[in-house]
Amino acid sequence: MYKVLEKIPHDFPVVENPYEAMARHMGISGKDLIDTLKRLKAEGAVRRVAAVLYHRRASYTYNAMVVWRAGDGDVDRAGRIMSSFPQVSHCYERDRGGYWDYNLFSMIHGKNLQDCTDVVKAISDKTGIKDFQIFFSKREFKKISFSVHHG
Repeated sequence: MYKVLEKIPHDFPVVENPYEAMARHMGISGKDLIDTLKRLKAEGAVRRVAAVLYHRRASYTYNAMVVWRAGDGDVDRAGRIMSSFPQVSHCYERDRGGYWDYNLFSMIHGKNLQDCTDVVKAISDKTGIKDFQIFFSKREFKKISFSVHHG
């Protein structure tokens, strides 16, 4: 079953039935591939299968890492709200440490600076979190897709 993860292409086929195309390449039926992915998801081995948007190539050239100070009892609610915004590609809880008191991190993408700051304001309004810092990306050094190799 885990072999399917090794064989799923990094470049999702842009065709009418991508799962059928991938399954054909693997020598199985589209139904078998989808059933296997559902089982892997149910087991917790796969969270989701989705296309990855390369933001810069799609003219989303403004990227902001935003750090948020969420109350300890409010992290789950605030994280769910942040994750619901389509402009947010990543949202993580991290430990507070020493002088650093921000515990939620999000990556926000926009076509211009105003797009990003508008989303930050909307998230702040919706979550009620007013203590945050915005760090805009200057240059991308590395972006890779994750590969799976099962023992």
